[in-house]
Amino acid sequence: MTMAINSIYANASFTIMSGMPKTEASLDAEPPVGRKRGRPVSTQARRAVLDAAVGLLDERGVAGFTVDEVARRSGVSKATIYKHWTNGFDLAASAYGDIATTAVPVKDSGDAVRDLTDQVRRLARFYASARGRVVAQILGAAPSQDQGTTTLRDAFFSQRRAATAALIRQGQSRGQLRPDLDPELTIDLLFGPVVFRMFNGLGPLNDTEARAVADMGMRAIALSTGT
Repeated sequence: MTMAINSIYANASFTIMSGMPKTEASLDAEPPVGRKRGRPVSTQARRAVLDAAVGLLDERGVAGFTVDEVARRSGVSKATIYKHWTNGFDLAASAYGDIATTAVPVKDSGDAVRDLTDQVRRLARFYASARGRVVAQILGAAPSQDQGTTTLRDAFFSQRRAATAALIRQGQSRGQLRPDLDPELTIDLLFGPVVFRMFNGLGPLNDTEARAVADMGMRAIALSTGT
């Protein structure tokens, strides 16, 4: 399964990159050799760069994302951008990382079964949205990027995984979830199918399918059915 997913990601990133203009610093471009990161960019300049990057991704997706265009829209020089983001992929992931995190916040109502079920459904709805499809493009490009998976982990997954793992542990302590569960593997079990559907040619899960996936997961991990 892991090899298959990696193959799909690699193919997806090839398709994404192949249509990029060669005359511009595209998403997979590296800064000039020897360039070092400088002093922290000002808050105003950083916000301008990230806002421009989000706007460009919203309009054109990964295939049309270039550092040249971000620099033009933000008014911040490419030299400054490359001092603070390793490459175009790093910038795109940073720009969309907050969106992915805030779009599907982890909620704790006191009922872990209900909350996890709801989270699976909300994540599926997000991936079915225009911005969710851009996130899937960024995920697909990651394996071809230097430190791409590390960038994704930091920008997209770390905060939400930590909060979800805490929710699972709370469910265990409340007697709602099996005490022998590994929270990290439980996250993969519940949310992996949502992400994988973006790369297997079937498209995002609809709400009925997402609920069915969540229900199957709950039957495997829950001690109670929730309320």
